[in-house]
Amino acid sequence: MYTYDYLLSFAIQVFEKMGCPTRDAKAAAKVFLRAELRNLPSHGMLRMKDYFQLWETDRINTKPEIRIIHESPSTAVVDGDMAIGMVASTRSMEIAIEKAKVSGTGWVATQNSNHFGIGSYYAMMALEHDMIGIAMTNANPFVAPTNSVSKLLGTNPVAFAVPAKNQPAFIADFSSTPIARGKLAVAAKKGEKVAYGFVQDKEGNPSNDPDILKEGGTMLPLGGDLEHGSH
Repeated sequence: MYTYDYLLSFAIQVFEKMGCPTRDAKAAAKVFLRAELRNLPSHGMLRMKDYFQLWETDRINTKPEIRIIHESPSTAVVDGDMAIGMVASTRSMEIAIEKAKVSGTGWVATQNSNHFGIGSYYAMMALEHDMIGIAMTNANPFVAPTNSVSKLLGTNPVAFAVPAKNQPAFIADFSSTPIARGKLAVAAKKGEKVAYGFVQDKEGNPSNDPDILKEGGTMLPLGGDLEHGSH
């Protein structure tokens, strides 16, 4: 059993070893640990190796120049300069919050970024300012539309965080599929099967194998297959 502080320090050191400035290393590490605290190990420390592999293959920039390339009083487009997704997304939400303080609403689109972890982390940043937060992202195509076997769609998660005065905030974070791809990885690592309606094999037959994507299978959209209300 490891403490929060131990894991945070470990994650920060890993990102620093990759070449990240301490500020960026902390930003990325905090997203990992928030996922663990919210019982989402699929997006927590398990993903460290994925970012290390991205770094090894020069697919992330550990010293990015994140900048606004277009903006209005309430909107902005941010170039992430291929930063670690958590770094670019944290900065983008900070910009959105600052614009909302002035204009009443703030919307930021981020390009040239990477996987950003759990969307609820960024949505919840707005709660600290008594604001509603929304975060969403596209994703690599692993999902076949209903009656298809082709990987055409991403899981495309979306997260909302809404303050509720003296009550706990309303927080929702979900993908457009019955299960997140990271949770398939967790199930495979544990040697567990998943429910039917989550994935299918390359021929379109129902499957409960969490590793089926490696064999040409696909994820199913929210609602599962057609018989169960796929949509």
